[in-house]
This record gives sequence, C-alpha cells and structure tokens, in this order.
Amino acid sequence: MRRGGHILSMALAGTLVLGACSGGFDGEQPQDRPSPSTAASDAPGPSGRIAFDNFDDVWTIDADDTDLTRLTHSPGPDFDPSWSPDGTQIAFRSERSGEPEIWVMNADGTGQRRLAAGLSPAWSPDGSLIAFAGRAGVSLIRPDGTGLRGLPHAEGGEYPSWSPDGSRIAFNSNLTGDHVMYIVQADGSKVMDLSRAGEGWQVDWSPDGRSILFTSHRDYPDNYTDVYVMRPDGSAVRRLTHNRGYTPAWSPDGDNIVFSAPGLFITDPDGGDVRALHTPGVGETSLPDWTD
Repeated sequence: MRRGGHILSMALAGTLVLGACSGGFDGEQPQDRPSPSTAASDAPGPSGRIAFDNFDDVWTIDADDTDLTRLTHSPGPDFDPSWSPDGTQIAFRSERSGEPEIWVMNADGTGQRRLAAGLSPAWSPDGSLIAFAGRAGVSLIRPDGTGLRGLPHAEGGEYPSWSPDGSRIAFNSNLTGDHVMYIVQADGSKVMDLSRAGEGWQVDWSPDGRSILFTSHRDYPDNYTDVYVMRPDGSAVRRLTHNRGYTPAWSPDGDNIVFSAPGLFITDPDGGDVRALHTPGVGETSLPDWTD
C-alpha cells in the first residue's frame, strides 16, 4: 500500500535481490515495452487484486489477468490508487474539483468521499492513517478525514510508502533539484537521508521490510526510467528492469512485483519472468497497487 503522484504546482510542494539481476546491462538500448515471457510454467500464478489508473480513471484487475473493472467515471482525472490493508477501500488522487485532492471509496467504487487537498496517498499497515503529499510535504490523515497533520522533516515529500510495521515512511523530495529519497519516523521525530542510493522516486517498501523498490532514470541520458531495489539504508542498489519501467509495487506476499512500462507487467523479485496484464489503453496505464 503506497504512493504516487506529481508535485503540485500549488506548492503541495525487493525483498533484497540477493542474486544477480538477469540480463547484461552494458550496451542495452531502451525499448518501448518489456517482452513478456512465453515460457510455460506449472507453478501457480500470482493471486490478489491490482488497482491502477487508466485514461484518468481508477480500475482493478485480478493478478491472474481476469475480472477487469472500471471503478470511477469522474469528469476529472482520478488516478494513483492505494488499497486499504483489508482490501475493502481504495484511497486515490482526484482532480475533479480542479485541484489535486485525496479521495477514498469502497473497493467496488461506491461511497466516494473527499478527505483533503493533496496527492500520493498511501494507507498505513494498520489502516488507521493515510499518508500523502500535502502542502507542506508528507502529511497524515485518518480515513474519516479527521486528524490532519504534517510531519516534521518531510518538507516537499511525495510518494510515501510505509514500512510493514508502520514505524517509518519512505518518500522522495526534489527540493534540492534532484529526486532524493528519505525515511522519516512515522511520528516525525527524525529523518534518514538515502542520497547514497542516488536519485529515485515512486518508492514501495517490501512486505518483509528488507527492501524498497523505486524508479530512476540514472542509467539513461534521455530520461528513460527503470525499476530498482535497495536496502532501507540505501545500500545494495540493483536494477530490475532493462527496457523502461516505473511505478513499481510489491505483491502482498513479496513474491512478485507489478510495474508500468507503459501497460502493466508482473515480474519476479529478480526482474525475470516478465508477464503482461491485458489492460485497456496501454499507453495510459500506470501507478498500480496490489492487495490480497
């Protein structure tokens, strides 16, 4: 449960990959989309349900590529969904009022309600709070819209992602002109700078707490992006995709990763066995989040 969005003009301001990533990096050229695997497998496929945005509306699809459902039909853009821990609700960003706002709805799209101005919603592991990018940076609010507060040491923060125990929040900020990643205590008491990992954004903490996924264009001079993984201290950075990848999210069991390229793809934690999901409007599909 995590993340995403763009910085507001209104001044809203891996399981660690222990083995080597598959494929060589030298001399690779970015491609439009990854090539899905066609190899047959007797292993069961991933389970659960994935929320994502497509052509400015929120959709869901089962991880086995069935039951595609459109949830919003708003006159303004709705995107960047985040599942509640119990899978019954979805927080998302909406611009139906003309400005970025955090909204919440039931998992079937009913009961839509506004919470606050902001972007990048991410539900806490216990379901009691939603972190998001507010006017001053990373902010917290209860799902009923009460208790709004900003976190010290998280100015300009966006793309928040909670640690599995709820004690810390990873995020990125570009106040310095670069996408620097940080981890702040959930009570705002202190922050850790992850600049040793290099530039990155769109973070997602692994279910076991040992790794953080993120997006970066460090290996491409023309702003192509790929998905990377690192330890929570910013060490052991490894690249998982080689043909464009962004907005990554872990499966609840940590056995798979979903990402956009554009369109949605599922891969193993080492970046292998890439499988495409059949979603509409491939060029506009992004920002997935995964629930049981």
